[in-house]
This record gives sequence, structure tokens and C-alpha cells, in this order.
Amino acid sequence: MLQVAGLIAATLDSAIKIFPPSHIFVVANGNSPTPLDNTEEVCAPYSVNHIWSPIGCKLVAQFVGCYAAKEFKDILMIDDDCKLPPNFPVVGDRLTGNVKSIGYTIKSTGPNSSLGTLCQQAQDLEYKISGLQRLFAGAIGSATFPRGAISLWDREFLASVFYGHPGFSVSEDWFFGDSCRKLGGRIKMCSSVFVETETPDAIFKSSGSERGGFGEMTLFKQRFMRWNFFFVNGMWYNMAYIFRNWSLGWWELGAKLFVFQEAYETLLYLLAPFVLPVAALIRPQFLGILTGVTIAIYLVNVIIFNEIHLRLKRERVTYKMPYKMILAFINIVSCYWSIFKYARYFAKRHLKVAEDEKAVEVILRLEEEIDDNAELDKRLSDACLQGRRMTVTALSTRTSVTSKGRGQSIMSTGKTRGMSIGTHSFPRNGPEIIGSHQPQHFSGPRPSVQFVDSPFNPASAHGSLKTPAWSDINWGHNAV
Repeated sequence: MLQVAGLIAATLDSAIKIFPPSHIFVVANGNSPTPLDNTEEVCAPYSVNHIWSPIGCKLVAQFVGCYAAKEFKDILMIDDDCKLPPNFPVVGDRLTGNVKSIGYTIKSTGPNSSLGTLCQQAQDLEYKISGLQRLFAGAIGSATFPRGAISLWDREFLASVFYGHPGFSVSEDWFFGDSCRKLGGRIKMCSSVFVETETPDAIFKSSGSERGGFGEMTLFKQRFMRWNFFFVNGMWYNMAYIFRNWSLGWWELGAKLFVFQEAYETLLYLLAPFVLPVAALIRPQFLGILTGVTIAIYLVNVIIFNEIHLRLKRERVTYKMPYKMILAFINIVSCYWSIFKYARYFAKRHLKVAEDEKAVEVILRLEEEIDDNAELDKRLSDACLQGRRMTVTALSTRTSVTSKGRGQSIMSTGKTRGMSIGTHSFPRNGPEIIGSHQPQHFSGPRPSVQFVDSPFNPASAHGSLKTPAWSDINWGHNAV
């Protein structure tokens, strides 16, 4: 546990070079009234906000973090094993009109930003190609969903998204996208940087390295047990979206194209065990030609992407074709495994996170200790330098909170942590500086934030949290 908690230090090292520490929230969580590891001790030297949530669920942790950072207009959610590059762009100015979320292209790495194993390098190519596809989808309509590792959201809209999210604890990022699009929010991508995220180091048997987040050590467990679980069930959601939703106007045409692609891909996985053996028996030559053409088209796509786009970005990767074949087999088998498991999974009712009494109570408990506005205003006078400690020790007792400031958000995933950072949006000249926490990086006064408590009301319009008032924010004019 102690070793895993230390993984977040590298993430914090990169985050405080971009955001003031008081703008960063670390939401650790687990099914325990008290913290399960030393995450808080690791966070203490950085003066960031640390929150312990006694519910071991990434979705609940994100919900808590969204509320904890409620004086911010925008929020950046990231996992605890992501490392932000020094030139990371906070593109809050792109959250305009019906664009409510910005995903970032990501890259796969090994420990300490290394290339990692052959499996990790293969995932690197996969992630980068997927990022380009999502970039195109966002340009002509909407990406289906932003990667769960890192995404930027309009905070108030994100609060509404939680009310549309079905509350499933797996594939939660996919359902964020589905809920976002149904509410009329577009998802676009930022491809100017590749954000590092550590991935499983082997397909079936791990070498035993440590990872954050859910901590899957193998690609098989990551995809088979969690990522692919809703492949088949997702067809229902995708077809319902295609025929029933028109919230994006003309942008729906581009969005539906990629939603249909997801449904069609799943259908191919389901038909493969039947079609391929029959085709091999009846027309083996035709099957061979079709397979060869498919592989050739994929290779041409990879070569163009790798040798032109990635080479210009100095992100060129090696080719790992056998990995792609093994992954296709895992996807096929996981579809049938999930169908077998659905009966047991759906036998239990899954509440939406905003309807979960325990999740709502965590938020109410956090609010209890920050209801003295005058005292809080005094504490916020040094907001750029200090964070807070907020610990919900138990859902049946009063929250224990020691306040020292107010800030950004970094949220937890699973039994350890993830990260999510909330940011201010600047209405004048786009996103002005969100720079290092050192005061000399700001020209002009520090941001003055007035926090006004408002009770959490699940029955509020559109299921969104009541947005509190905040004072004008005067930042310097340094560009991000």
C-alpha cells in the first residue's frame, strides 16, 4: 500500500509546475472509514488539497471532487498515474457553445517515463492512433467519449452529466461520453501534446511492477475484466442514441457516424466465431485474400500515421502487429464472457451516483465544516500557497476537516487514487496563466475566491449542483 501511494508523487511533481497547489485536489478513496495508505503524507509537502472518501468507487470520487472544486468554472480530471508535460495546454477557451469536454491524446509508458516493455510500446501505438481518430470525430461532430485517464470539463455541465450517468463502476468514462452527448454536449480533442500514462507491462503475466489507478498488472485483466465488459450492452445504448437523440443538431451526423462504428465493431466481434469458421470451410481462398487486404490497409494506416504525423512530433513508435491479433482475440472472447456475467451483474440495482445516499452524504459531510463563510474568507487569503485536508471518517459521523485554502482538483480511482484538476476559465483573453505555484509567476494580484455555501439538492433543475457565487478573478496575462 505505501509503495502504491507513492506513485502519485510523480503526478504531483508535474501538476504543480502548471497549477497552483491550492487548485489541486487529491481524492483518495476506499471502503474504509480511515485512509488505507499514506497518500495524505505523500501529498503534504506539496500543500495540495487531500480528501478521503470512505466509498471505494472511482465514479463517487469524481463526484466528490466535482463538488469540492465547485468554485471553479472548469475541471481537469486525471488519473494518479498520469504525468503532465511541462508544456501542457489548459485549453479552457475551447469550452464554448455546446463544446463541454476536451479530451487529450495520451501515450503509453513504462515506469519513470521509460519506453517500457514490448506490450507497453504496442499500447503506445494503439493509444496514439485512437487519439487521432477521436480528434477527427470531434472535428466533424463529437468524440464518443474522452479517455478516462485525462479530460477537461465545464464543471457545471459535468455535474449534470453525473445525473445522466447510469452509475456503473466499470466503463465509467464511456458512459460519461454517452451522457454528455445526450445532454447536448460535444466532446473535442486536444492533440498538441501526448500525456503520459503507465499501462500494463504484459498481456497475460506481469513482471510485478506497481501501477496506480485500478492497478491491473496485465492487459488481459484490464480489457477482459473491465474495459470490454459493456461492449455488448453498449450496443443498446449506441442504437438508442442513434435513433432517439438529436441534441447536437447538425453535429449529430458526425457524432452518430462514430457511434455506429462502435456498434458495428461489436457486432463483428460477436459474429466472428461463426462467420470465420464457415468462411474457412466454404471459401478459404477468399477468406485469406480478405484477411490479407485488411491487414494491408491497417499497415498503410499505421505507416502513414507513424512516419509522418508521429515523426514530426518526435513520437514515432515501433510496429507490433502480433499484439493487434492477440487483442482482437481477447475482445471477441470478452464479449461472450460479459454476456454470461450480465445476469449476475444486473441482478443488483446500480444507482446513479447522484441518487446514491452514501455518495450524497459524503458531499453533505464535507460541506458541514465549511459553513462559516467569514472564517473561510480569511483562510482563503493565502489560497495560492496552501491546500486543505478533508476527511470523511465515516458516513454516520461528522466530517473532520482542517481547512487551509481552496484549489484545483485531483481525484481518486478505485482503491488507490486517480487525479482530476479543476481550472478557472477566463472570459477576457482566453485561458490566461495557470502557471507554477510560485508567486513570481503571476503578474497582478492573486486570485480572490469568495466561497458561498449552498446545500446539495439532488432535485435541482437538470440534476445539476447549485453553482455558488465567486468573486471576480484577476490573473496575470501570461499565456498558458
